[in-house]
Amino acid sequence: MFSYALKLFIKMFLIITAVVTVFLYFFAIILEPLLFYLTDKGINASIYQLTTLSGWLLNIQLRLPISLPLGVVFLGLWGIFTLSFIGAWKLKNSFHIVIKESLTKPTKKLFNNSLFAMSFINNMTFVLILVINSLQEAGGIPTGTPPIQDKPFVDFFSLSYSVVVEEIGFRLLPIGIFLLLSLLFVAKKRDIVFSLQQKIKLFFLAILIPDKAKKMADTKTVKKNGIKNGISTGEWGILLFTSLVFGLAHFNPGLSWEIGKISSAAVSGLIIGLSYLIYGAPAAIILHWFFNSYIDTFFLLSEVYPIAEPFANVVVILSIIFGVLGWGYVIYLGYHKLVRIIQEKQKTEVEPNLNQPIFL
Repeated sequence: MFSYALKLFIKMFLIITAVVTVFLYFFAIILEPLLFYLTDKGINASIYQLTTLSGWLLNIQLRLPISLPLGVVFLGLWGIFTLSFIGAWKLKNSFHIVIKESLTKPTKKLFNNSLFAMSFINNMTFVLILVINSLQEAGGIPTGTPPIQDKPFVDFFSLSYSVVVEEIGFRLLPIGIFLLLSLLFVAKKRDIVFSLQQKIKLFFLAILIPDKAKKMADTKTVKKNGIKNGISTGEWGILLFTSLVFGLAHFNPGLSWEIGKISSAAVSGLIIGLSYLIYGAPAAIILHWFFNSYIDTFFLLSEVYPIAEPFANVVVILSIIFGVLGWGYVIYLGYHKLVRIIQEKQKTEVEPNLNQPIFL
């Protein structure tokens, strides 16, 4: 009875946490264009003409053939974020269906929806990075500060822009193309022939939804075989490599990020990449957006309306609380799995081997 009540309580906690978190996400998404296009400070920033845009690595500056208003480019970025949320809502099982059927379905089924899963992964990653940075700072390893210009709307644009550029440069292209080539190689070995239309479809699936690309090529998927068996050794290799490069790319001593940022960025890159392989590009973009834009959206609101600053602080506190509770749930699952393994081992040792002959 107690065990059932505890499981029900945990499930209700998961559901409430996901609903509150997703509500705040969509509130932030709606708030972003309102701040940019309906406030004086946002309008002033939006008309700023961009002549260059940074590349995805080593702060390479790309000169634009024509100048573009910052507000126009931001609208494109916002469109990508919005599409990512719509995709995450719908991919696998739709978020509203998962919530509707949550009390009758096993708890692990809740995480079939990527938006439900990301509401926990985001907060848990946030807490993990805070712990890493705190430990490093305590040990004398500086993390540094973000490269900001003290222009809130321009800085917010830069952080939003880096989400899209870095996800394309560090996840979608290197991991997606590696996966595409490996799937084509496996298909060739198995004498599987794809038509031109199928190859085009496989290309886009490999970049946007890797697990569906694997299913199309009839190889092991995360959905069917789990993370351990559904992600190949080669995929783990490219994931670790891109995560390390992602960490190193953030090292900018004396100007912004210091050496401590390498480890925290590499860890976040690993989690983003893993989310990408499991749930697809929308999940990776949402996690990166969470770190770069989500909380800053509410502080941007408080920049325009100072009365909103306490609300922004509450959002940060909620993220930390949900993240800590999420890690508590993981520890709870790990403890029960360990107990189950020990009990099964003891049961195997105690039970007599019925195949052994009995001598009297």
